[in-house]
Amino acid sequence: MNRAARGRACRVLLACAALSACGKSTQSTDGASGDGTAGASVAGTITLPGAAQGASYFVRLAVSPIAVTTPAAEVTGTTTGATTLDYVISDVASGTYFMLAFVDVDASGGTASTTGDYSGWYGHNGDGNPPAAANVVVPDSGTVRYDFTLVLR
Repeated sequence: MNRAARGRACRVLLACAALSACGKSTQSTDGASGDGTAGASVAGTITLPGAAQGASYFVRLAVSPIAVTTPAAEVTGTTTGATTLDYVISDVASGTYFMLAFVDVDASGGTASTTGDYSGWYGHNGDGNPPAAANVVVPDSGTVRYDFTLVLR
């Protein structure tokens, strides 16, 4: 087993313990090749505290809360005015992650939320702080789903 594969295996084992105490997810196989080259998909629905039309957003996976500005994987886009936001992050390497979503309601730009924006970590308690441990587990292949709610900052 090469160094990268050993690292992924260790992260998955640690995540299993962390996930048992955190939020729930569902996992399904989507017909991926299983050879580890394509990675998995992370999908879900984010519920917003209000409508946001034409606002930039991101959903990010990071190896630590500090590394969220240099994510391991992310998806970005523009909101449609609905109070829910569906997302898919494709080709994610297996492992455990912290997940953060942010909607730039006031169009201030940047990578951090400001007063009036919507933000939240998967598994958060609404205080703006990340969970104590990585709690998003991504398998080698297939799709894993994480739904969560953002708060008004």
